Amino acid sequence: MMPDKRVAGELDEPAASTLAQVASATPLYWRTSATDAIWMRLSFLNGEHADFVVENGVISLGHADGNTLVLAGRDIAPWHARINVDQRGIVLEVLDFASRTHVNARPVREKALLRLGDVLCLGVVAMMLKPDRDDAIETTLPPEPEDGDDAADGAPTRVVLRGVAGSHFGRAIALRQRLVVGRAADCDIVVDDAQIAPHHATIETIEETICLRDMGSGTGAMVNGLRLPTAVLHQGDQIAFGRDHFLIEAPGLPLRGEVHVAPTTVDSEQAAAASADAAPADTRGSIWWLIGAAALIALGLVWILLRGA
Repeated sequence: MMPDKRVAGELDEPAASTLAQVASATPLYWRTSATDAIWMRLSFLNGEHADFVVENGVISLGHADGNTLVLAGRDIAPWHARINVDQRGIVLEVLDFASRTHVNARPVREKALLRLGDVLCLGVVAMMLKPDRDDAIETTLPPEPEDGDDAADGAPTRVVLRGVAGSHFGRAIALRQRLVVGRAADCDIVVDDAQIAPHHATIETIEETICLRDMGSGTGAMVNGLRLPTAVLHQGDQIAFGRDHFLIEAPGLPLRGEVHVAPTTVDSEQAAAASADAAPADTRGSIWWLIGAAALIALGLVWILLRGA
């Protein structure tokens, strides 16, 4: 199989079709406008290669010279895979169907939608998709509610954690109140992993901010591929506790990088003043029009009665 000689950024029809199908359902954290450039990196878990920063465009991976990223290792095909990146998302295309390709330990034969935090394995080479900078995720959380009140009582029920890998795959967990994640049986999300503390972390909403907070485990969680003890989470983020990965679904809340604009409110005094200003409007013309219309209707009824007589 020969390498793709197209200009970076140009997608073939199948790739474009796949992107169009998945982009609206799974928005990505950096998609703040149609012209924003995508910046991410491939971080190699076993150190086979230095971190590789990926911009908008198309990159190929394999052991043959001529690939954008030349990889060495067992079970790496000459032209193993291609990653298509643009504002709509990231799509993995397998070029050698006989090769071993996995995303989050699940085999991929043709194509797969990728997200930050995914672990991509080509043969024995494992790499994680991360933001291009370690400081890309906000870690300063709003203050906790006073008097032990779980401000989660006012949490929007539209926030859902959807399992995308591990024992919770396919499960949707609503964030109605504060969720406790850990190994203990009394946790809201039980993760059966020796590296997870009995009560590991909490996920909650404070007003319209989704917060991850470590409970003293010391290891926190992986957020879009970055290990953090605390983090402000957004729609489309991927959070991992051990082998269990969850996607944050929060329709209506801002994506990462978007500025949330609060709706404009008008106080009662302003409303009263506006009403008073509008009151003097002249309505005499409309009253005479109604009187004239009523007179014409009355004349019409009289004419009908006279003809009937």
